[in-house]
Amino acid sequence: MPTRFSRRVVSCAILAFSALATMQAAHALETGPVDARAVWQERSLSACRSEQSPSAPDVCMLRTMQRAGARPQAIAAARMLVKANKAGFISAWRPLGKVALATVTYPFRANTNEGSLLIGSDGAAIDVDDDSVREEDRTTPAWHAFSAAHPDAVPFAPADFIGSTATQDGGQRLLFSTPLKSCHACADDGALLVAYTVDKAGIVLERELLTIK
Repeated sequence: MPTRFSRRVVSCAILAFSALATMQAAHALETGPVDARAVWQERSLSACRSEQSPSAPDVCMLRTMQRAGARPQAIAAARMLVKANKAGFISAWRPLGKVALATVTYPFRANTNEGSLLIGSDGAAIDVDDDSVREEDRTTPAWHAFSAAHPDAVPFAPADFIGSTATQDGGQRLLFSTPLKSCHACADDGALLVAYTVDKAGIVLERELLTIK
């Protein structure tokens, strides 16, 4: 018969696991089933960018996609992006073994108009450009050294996919590089090299800052 102490230990373990799951989910965007059919080639969204548009830009974009005959999967993906306050649509699709890399076009942004979503087999989409330098990254010796030498440098999306390696358990590690610089037109001061680990089922497990070069 479980004692009060053992019940308390189990409760603490459940809370710890829930906290871990919450931290992982904080960087994931739930898109539902997404595949290459979610790609839409933009026809014209110029009317949606106009101040004379009778509807909000994101609403106008979804209506334009419907009128242009976009696939239901493309419209569904765009709706989920709008729901996450990232108004845009999937404009390209690249299979990467057990996962896929979706290029997202953000037509209403002033500068960075493209981004990348790493989409696992469970439908969770990791925005590899969002929050490029996380709190845990800022505690590493590599970041301390780089930021001391380049205090004004920040990540500039989109990240570049530079390759993958197989893991011993049948999964893979995907490598991304994000330029670090002081302004949009400035030369690169360095690059953030990040690895995402994917298990053999195609689920993204973790992200790791490898180095700053």
